[in-house]
Amino acid sequence: ANSSLKFDPLGNLYRVHVINGFSSNDQPLLIHCWSSDDDLGHHSLYIGEDFNFHFGLRIIPPSTHFWCDMNRGRKYIPQVSVFEEDEVLHLCSHTQQCYWRGQDNGLYFSNDNSSYFK
Repeated sequence: ANSSLKFDPLGNLYRVHVINGFSSNDQPLLIHCWSSDDDLGHHSLYIGEDFNFHFGLRIIPPSTHFWCDMNRGRKYIPQVSVFEEDEVLHLCSHTQQCYWRGQDNGLYFSNDNSSYFK
């Protein structure tokens, strides 16, 4: 998927990334992402691969909310709230990008794909 945002004079477009940051390819990171309006399907990510999607914020309620189930081997994290307008918006508003990276020791978040926190 294209990682650049389209021209957006209103600052309404956001992109969410889910990245496989695990140390080996013995098992892919399996993800399934959706919102109340869209099912983004099931995806298998190998080391360094990035599944990403973009969307515009809803103008009328309910607010924009996306979830992803993440699974790797016996590690399963259901319904990770990867973008919830009322909670994550302020964390991603500067870059309009939200990054989630699965690693051997947990799930990390960043808004610049550089500084991650758990």
